Amino acid sequence: MSNLIPIQITLQAANAADARQLIQDLAGTMQIPPQTHVSTVPASAASPQDQLDTPATSPASKAAPQEPEVEPINNDEPETDNSDASDEPIPTDVELRVLAAEIGKKGPEAKKKIKELLGKYGVPNITAVPNAKRVAFKRDLGALA
Repeated sequence: MSNLIPIQITLQAANAADARQLIQDLAGTMQIPPQTHVSTVPASAASPQDQLDTPATSPASKAAPQEPEVEPINNDEPETDNSDASDEPIPTDVELRVLAAEIGKKGPEAKKKIKELLGKYGVPNITAVPNAKRVAFKRDLGALA
């Protein structure tokens, strides 16, 4: 907004009603962009009636409601084998972390493989593995051992 020019206007009125009328008359002679907010009094001195009389925003400046973000479908995610999902309980965060810690003790290469496995499942850490994929994740993690 480098094309803005500062303007100072001094109005003299006998009371608030006269000042408001002067401002309305002045505003009626100007073309005010919709982004511009014209305030007749400082916000700290505004009475409840003044706040009701001053429009907060023009209809043109109201933003359209934003739609919620939708996560893209990742077709690279591993498929889960639900055939025996009812037979095997869903592992907890603690169980998965203990297993990963045991595997990670083998060295930097093992830790790298655990990170790759997390990437394969599209999660940043073990606690983010969805319940529907935890059994398969535990199997894949166990395969690294």
